Order: sequence, then structure tokens, then C-alpha cells
Amino acid sequence: MNAVTLPTRAHRPWRDAVAFAWRVCRELTPRWWALGLAIGLVITLVSLPHRLEMIQKAGWHPLPAMTEIALPMVASVIMFLGWTLADAGDDRWRSRRKRVVYALLGAGAVATLACVGLWYLSGADELVAQFAVKKGEAPPSAWLILLGEYVNLLVVGAVIYAVAEVFQQRCQTQREFESAVRRRGALEHEVLESRLSAMQAQVEPRFLFDTLVDIEALYEKDAQRAAANLDRLITYLRAALPRLRDTGSTIEAELDLVKAYLEVVTSLHGGRPVLTIALAEECRRNRFYPMLLLPLIQRAVRHPSGVLPERIALDVRSEEGEMVAVLRIAIAGGCADDPELLRVRERLAGLYGAAATLDCVEEAGGDTELTLRIPANGAAAVQ
Repeated sequence: MNAVTLPTRAHRPWRDAVAFAWRVCRELTPRWWALGLAIGLVITLVSLPHRLEMIQKAGWHPLPAMTEIALPMVASVIMFLGWTLADAGDDRWRSRRKRVVYALLGAGAVATLACVGLWYLSGADELVAQFAVKKGEAPPSAWLILLGEYVNLLVVGAVIYAVAEVFQQRCQTQREFESAVRRRGALEHEVLESRLSAMQAQVEPRFLFDTLVDIEALYEKDAQRAAANLDRLITYLRAALPRLRDTGSTIEAELDLVKAYLEVVTSLHGGRPVLTIALAEECRRNRFYPMLLLPLIQRAVRHPSGVLPERIALDVRSEEGEMVAVLRIAIAGGCADDPELLRVRERLAGLYGAAATLDCVEEAGGDTELTLRIPANGAAAVQ
């Protein structure tokens, strides 16, 4: 059985070109339309004195005069649209430089035909012919008018294309700069998270080993008390170890970790320090990043003087769109800068930027008050 070949519709490149031009024009943003109109307005204003002089010589006639004034705007918009087509083109067809040159020549031809056609339709050619007869000269030929207008529009178009190219390069540079800033922010956030992971992985090895040694020694004297201390240590580790994987927490969970840590400390040091916590109900489930409170507690316990504070009070409340945690420690000299305090402040700046603060005040009674303020929802700043 012989195969039958059905005729196919011939491919028409001009349809693709028209569809491409229509799509590009529809996708132009108001910003680009404003740029094209602004360029046209500037060119119209620059050429306005010369055109008014020509109108005055030929005599005032409304339609030809208005057409003469509007022609620079019409030509500028057509030339600008030609550049937008070149800008939206594909490098696989022609390089950008060639596309721009072709657009300049092609848009110049279209603008010339449009402007000369409008000029003739408005009757301006008759006025020019009458003016030439008065001066005893022959009217200019249509071909000479077309050639002169084409050359003039090529010069004007070159200026338009230069301005558009500079504007496009500036926009591209701005986009690349913003992208680089976003990448930098992302990298800084990754570095911050890596530091966070390192901090979270520090489950106080020295504290852990010293506690185990103390518990081992205590077993020889009081096995029941040693077993209770071991239970407290296990409770602390159960609260601390999950933080090795978590990147987020709640203020309630962090307070549980603080309590578990201090229960171990107080069991080994005669009930010191005494911890009191006040947590507002509306803050209980607020998001709170790990390793913000515990380092401050550990810092108080490891005071350079070697003296444990008698009491530690922690008050968490909500104030005007912020979550405020006030840590009051019964020990003097707690505001001195040290690596632990600097790390917490660095982490706050990385997570929240300027939206979070950590202030320290040494009170007259010898207490140290640390005030931590973060956004009420606890969410980190957008990088």
C-alpha cells in the first residue's frame, strides 16, 4: 500500500516575527515605557525651537503644525521599540551587537516611512512647496526627503540606543549586585548556622567529666545521693543532646534545658545557685533559637572568681512586639566582655540583625542584670 503524503502548511517567518514583536511589547514594564517616552520627550523638546521656526516660515496651520511637533515623539517611540526587540532577541540568532545594528537600521526605516507618511497626510508637503515657490526654488523631491529623514533618524536613533544600552547595563549591574548581596547573606547565614552547630555540639565536656568524677567519688560515701545526681545528669543530657540536631526551639524548651543544667550544678554545690523562673503564658510557645540562654547561665556559673552566685532569676515577658528575657544574677562583675558574651551577641546579630539586643547592667546591690530583647515571634531576620 502506497503512503500518501499530505500537504503541510508553509512556514511563514513573518508571522513568527509579528508574534515575537507583539509579545515583547506586551511584556514591557511601565518602567521601560516611561524610559521610552522620557527619551522621546527630551528629543521633542530639543528639536522644538527648530520646528517652531519652520512652522513660522511656512505659516500657521493647525494640523501640519501639530504633526510637525509630534513627529519626534513618534520617531523616538518607534526607534525605542526597535531596541527593545533587539534586547529581547536570542544570541543564537545573532550576537547582541549585530541585533542592535540591525534594529537601528530597520527601526530607522520604519520610523522614516511613518514620519514622512504622516507629514504628507497632514498636508505639510503643500506648505513646503508653496514656501519654496515664494522663494523661487523647486520643491524638494520625495526621495530626497526620505533620505534626509532616514539619515536624521539614524543619528537620533544612535543616541536613543546609547541611552537605552547604558540604562540596561545599569539595571543588569544592579541586579547582579543585589544577587551578590543575597548570596553573601546566604553564605553568612550558613556560616552562622555552622557556628551554631559547633556551639550546640559543646555539651560542656569539662562539666560532664567533672560531674562524673564527683558522682563516682560520691558513690563511696552516699550511693543514694550519687544515684540521684546521676539521674539529674541524665535528665540534663536528654534535654541537651537533641539540640545537636535542632535549628529551632521554643523559649519553654530552652528554659527546661536551663533548669536541667542547674539541677546538676546545685546538686553538686549544696543547692547553689537558687533558680527562679517567671514565664508569661503568651510567650510559652514563642520560637526561640537554641544556645542563647544557656551560655549566659554557664557563664555565670563559671565566674572567674570561682564563686557561685547565690541566686539566678529569669523573667520572660512580652513588651510592645518584643519578647524580653531578663536574667538577674546575684554576682558582681558580670558585665565584663569575654568570649562567651561576645559569641552570644554575635549570634544575635546574625539571627536578628538590629532587631535584637543584649544589654548588661551592674546594679548597686552587686547583682548583674542581663536583658535580652528579640522580636516577639522569634523569627530570624530575612537575609
